[in-house]
Amino acid sequence: MRTRHIEVFNNVYKTGSVTSAAKLLNVSQPSVSKVLAHAEQQLGFRLFERIRMKLVPTPEANILFKHTAIMEEVLTDINQISESLTEFPMDKLRVSCTPSLGIDFLPKAIAGFKKNNPNVSFEISSLHYLDLKNKIKDTSLDIAIAQDHQEDEEIGLMGLTSGKFVILEPNNKTKNDAPLPFIKLSSRSPLGKKIEKYIEKNNINLQSTITSDNYQMAAAIVNNGSGYTILDEFTAKVSQFRGSSIKPLIPKLEFTIGLMYLKERPFAIATKKFMEFLSDFNYEV
Repeated sequence: MRTRHIEVFNNVYKTGSVTSAAKLLNVSQPSVSKVLAHAEQQLGFRLFERIRMKLVPTPEANILFKHTAIMEEVLTDINQISESLTEFPMDKLRVSCTPSLGIDFLPKAIAGFKKNNPNVSFEISSLHYLDLKNKIKDTSLDIAIAQDHQEDEEIGLMGLTSGKFVILEPNNKTKNDAPLPFIKLSSRSPLGKKIEKYIEKNNINLQSTITSDNYQMAAAIVNNGSGYTILDEFTAKVSQFRGSSIKPLIPKLEFTIGLMYLKERPFAIATKKFMEFLSDFNYEV
């Protein structure tokens, strides 16, 4: 018996009428009669006999109903679960981002999303750019957020927003002080490479004695008065203390923020909802 056969059979069995079963199923009476006849043809025996203008189950139908009634309960549970997953997706969404976006950007986005999607669970982390790519490819992550990522054959990209670079420098510097060293960001990251090309293009002579692959660490050195650096505005904003100040970088230099995903992997409902939320997420530094 097919699922539709079972559905029609159970309703006719419980109501004792093709007309009543049709009303419950919200279909026409001829449609119920046709499905019932097809079920009997496949089974090779009759399910109901008309006795005194009533449909009476055959002995075979009574035996069959003991089993189809259980299946109907299972189907009802499946439908309820399906509806629940659509309306309130319960899933664990594995999201990561670069360290600079993990301080403020991603936490704010998740907090905003959770207001209307409290049942979605998150497993979050912050990783360097190359680690993000590798974990997307080996499916350890569902999605990742990074700056200036480029799409390739395996990893897709959805643009989210943009940002700009700024200068973070100590406040206690005076005109008579010796020039502070420039704290260089490692060129192993896309942002570090972008800053390096910017410096070369604009023929800027910078004396650097410290190179860091951790943007927060670079900011901490500035806050201790030991140098100045060029950072993305997100890191600079959350890392700025009383001992430092943020100044615009002239000429300006911008970067993009995008969402990384594996092209050949389908998205869960919760992932799709979070991606849609991020596409409209209005983050203010």
